[in-house]
Amino acid sequence: MLRRLIAAIAALACLWLAYRWFILQPTNQRDWEYGLATLPHITISGDLVDVQHVRDFRWSADGPRSSDYVDRAFDVQRLERVWFVEEPFTIAPLYGFAGVAHTYFVFDFADQSPVAVSVESRRTRGQGYDPILGLFNEYELMYIWGTEQDLTGRRAVLEKNQLYMYPLVGSLDAARRLFLDLAVVSRDLETQPRFYNTLTSNCTNELAKVANSAQPGSIPPNIALVFPGYAAKELYDLGFMAHDAPFERVRQRSAITAAVTATIDSPDFSQQLRQRLQAP
Repeated sequence: MLRRLIAAIAALACLWLAYRWFILQPTNQRDWEYGLATLPHITISGDLVDVQHVRDFRWSADGPRSSDYVDRAFDVQRLERVWFVEEPFTIAPLYGFAGVAHTYFVFDFADQSPVAVSVESRRTRGQGYDPILGLFNEYELMYIWGTEQDLTGRRAVLEKNQLYMYPLVGSLDAARRLFLDLAVVSRDLETQPRFYNTLTSNCTNELAKVANSAQPGSIPPNIALVFPGYAAKELYDLGFMAHDAPFERVRQRSAITAAVTATIDSPDFSQQLRQRLQAP
């Protein structure tokens, strides 16, 4: 009797996995969580990238203060710098594990405010993030294009997590290709949705895939592709950060949460943030 029960449970588990991995299809038509309902609409013409629905929310310690979307136009030839932002956090059942973090890029352009690009799990209303469920096609994949006050402000002001913002070094041509390739991948998700996966399509390895498309072989297989909390150190070791100091000192000077909370309502927020960072 016990063997039959175990066999039945195993069969049901296999059927459930088969459904989740091989039958269930991703969609853009769900009742999405606040801030995740609107996809960016992107048009690319040569070096020009037009992005409609750049998210521009404002946050307080108690929650959202305003929600807005803006349209932005970017000329990749005017791209000046790329930043890598790392947000360590804790989540069950991985309390205290240093490998848990969220990562995203911020792009600086001449004569306009920066834009951030963050790969996230697209959750339905009231649904929290669970890394285990993220293995089983529980969430769709979303590339959020947003203002720095929104994406960075939310994590510092509302979530009160420590953020680290690292200036990347390297070829500007590669950075421009990275931006264009991110735009292509984001554009395609509007008509071809995909699932998020904790191990294979998370916030960091999605960015690494695009980086390797822009500059083949630039990000080799490494532990950070599965555990994003190690991503900044990997980029440092790969030479994508200045080596004017040991990594721990680079990390220390790159902490930005206090600076973000102090200046989030300033009209020159991004400029003040960069002055405080004193990037080499």
